[in-house]
Amino acid sequence: MTTFVAMTYNLWGDAHLAEREPALRAFFRTRPPDLLATQELRPGSRGLIDEELPGHARVVDDHPGWARQSNLWWRRELFEPVAYGVRDVGILDPTAGLFWVRLRTAGGGELVFATAHLTWPGHAEERSTGVNQRVPQARAIVAALDELAGAGACLFTSDVNDIGGPLWELGNAGFLDSFTALGSPAPPTHPVVPMPFTSGRGTRLSPVQSPAKAIDWIFSRGPVRARTGEAVEYFHDGSAPSDHKPVVATFTLDEGVQP
Repeated sequence: MTTFVAMTYNLWGDAHLAEREPALRAFFRTRPPDLLATQELRPGSRGLIDEELPGHARVVDDHPGWARQSNLWWRRELFEPVAYGVRDVGILDPTAGLFWVRLRTAGGGELVFATAHLTWPGHAEERSTGVNQRVPQARAIVAALDELAGAGACLFTSDVNDIGGPLWELGNAGFLDSFTALGSPAPPTHPVVPMPFTSGRGTRLSPVQSPAKAIDWIFSRGPVRARTGEAVEYFHDGSAPSDHKPVVATFTLDEGVQP
């Protein structure tokens, strides 16, 4: 069996990145995971993570989404890559998709590690049609992971941008979030407040201000078991690294179970 720490983190794009950089660097030095999935990645934050996690590797590919949407890091001494890719799952951005990597442990076990950032409810198409875009995206993600992982070990991480439909789709497909797996209520992960370099709270389309909500998740399926889970509260010199909290969970992969 192999035990490891997985993390998912929405990095808030380029928003206030210069002000947040010391906190981001301090966070990854303090809480380095074995597996890291990111959303709202940018070239600057990708380079920062590379510098602060020198014992890790990530996907290196020309697809622009690996630099401007998501990427996946793994600790070299625990995992080696077997394959990787991006699947179009209907997310309303030409560089977005389901980003995945198949990893192998020293014990011969395999794990599919994947992430996606589902479409924001304020997207112009959703506002125009009134149709939830994230439910069909979640269904497409399930279909892709069924093909990629089958009954094997799979971790899917996401900013789902929702509190209902896509979670039901994932749960009905056998994916269990790391909090429910431990009999724990899911804590809010967005927004982080207060932020010393922002004014107000919420988004430009939310005059009532954004309520605290759980939208960042680590889901597992197959022979991998959650052992601990946390939405991390972290500040450095009075500043948070992002407007989302990272979600961290410890898992054990049973390499003796074959799909």
